[in-house]
Amino acid sequence: MDDLSVRAVEFIRRNGLLAPRQGLLVGFSGGPDSVALVLILEELADSGDLPLEVHLAHLNHCLRGGESDADEAFCRRFARQHGLPIETGRVDVAELAGRGRSLEEAARGARYGFLTQVAREKGLKTIALAHHADDVAETVLMRIMRGCGIRGLGAMAPSRPAGGDSQPLRIVRPLLELRKVELLGFLERRGQPFCKDGSNLDTAYLRNRIRHQVIPVLERTWPELNVEALCALNAAAVRINAAMDTVLDGQWGALCKDAGSGAVALDAEAYAALPQELRKLAVRRALVVLAGGDRPPGLSRGHYDRVASLATRPVGAELSLPGGVTARREHGLIYLTSGRRASPVGPLDLPVPGSLVVQSAGLSITSELMTCPAEGQGDLISRAGPHEVFLSLDAIELPLAVRSRRPGDRFHPLGAPGVRKLKEFFIDRRVPLHERDCTPLVVDAAGRIAWVVGHAIAEPFKLTDISGPVLHLTACSSRL
Repeated sequence: MDDLSVRAVEFIRRNGLLAPRQGLLVGFSGGPDSVALVLILEELADSGDLPLEVHLAHLNHCLRGGESDADEAFCRRFARQHGLPIETGRVDVAELAGRGRSLEEAARGARYGFLTQVAREKGLKTIALAHHADDVAETVLMRIMRGCGIRGLGAMAPSRPAGGDSQPLRIVRPLLELRKVELLGFLERRGQPFCKDGSNLDTAYLRNRIRHQVIPVLERTWPELNVEALCALNAAAVRINAAMDTVLDGQWGALCKDAGSGAVALDAEAYAALPQELRKLAVRRALVVLAGGDRPPGLSRGHYDRVASLATRPVGAELSLPGGVTARREHGLIYLTSGRRASPVGPLDLPVPGSLVVQSAGLSITSELMTCPAEGQGDLISRAGPHEVFLSLDAIELPLAVRSRRPGDRFHPLGAPGVRKLKEFFIDRRVPLHERDCTPLVVDAAGRIAWVVGHAIAEPFKLTDISGPVLHLTACSSRL
């Protein structure tokens, strides 16, 4: 077995990347790195050191015309010659990049999305990528140039989770300790052809400038600042980041008060008690939750510093962040919300009896007519809660409607001394700003608010007559 394969399997075992006979999806471009990875995995299987069920996946980015098509044909031919299953896909990356993203960012997003989709369809839980030591060094330098912190210096870990919590996947990088020149020598010894991407020579891209111009100069001028040193820095940062993640894991239950659709709420007091670096890490984790498993928006060090400062700023302080994310200090909480805010509600007719799905709020509201049970209205009141209420039908002017708040809305909460502005009610109840416009209100034909769904009914509509008819309203989630 080739020495390169021996070193690869030692790295795989040391980092617990793969287990014998597991299924594995390899991101296969047809370039020298991914071809070398597949051949090394084949050697490990043939020798009995690490038998695996290998699948290939190739995404045609449609960026180089006939060359891209030739790469796809090479990948299909390679898979056929080696008896490996392969899935191919095509995406116009240039079109994606025209939607406000760079070409590199669009290509990366499309590629990872494709690999995740194929892995899930095949029932595979591990995706192998052919990143090597030179890739690590280049990425570390790129991030240093952009002003990263410790989190960014940990550019590539041997493995990382991917795909979100609902269907967890793992990305592994078995070649991280191997140099590019070693992979090329391995392919030469095997007489194995591979695809060549001319765009890798284009110094218009930052990575290529670092690869072809910066690193050679560093290695000639400062031999100590070489690829191995940069990889060691990456590995140290990865370990530090893992330790910080473990610390945050222990704090997260008390810190994260809500992680609903489009918003994450952090306890302001617990957040303020964290060291600043852990505050930044908590924000990053919240952004990952908001992104739903996708790559979170990139924040600069300045962005993280400003969000960290919210812990000591007054209620109402707000920051706009990349990716349409807003960070806001509210009553005892720090909310991070995505740009995908729920739409205002209605107005929508609520039949009595009947039901209504309020799609923008993710709720189904049901109404039914009933009479007080023999136990009396006290029994109904004991059953009532934020999402189930009982109103006096005699006090209501039908028909009912469901809508969002409007300027000038007033409300008389149950048990309160009088009518007040709905805005003041929301503030007292500490309803987050981003939820107020999408909180459903049940109003009668006279325009009076009978129920702020999820919060309280109005005093004028409470049960007073044990023999009178009762309107029973319930609200439950309509999201599957």
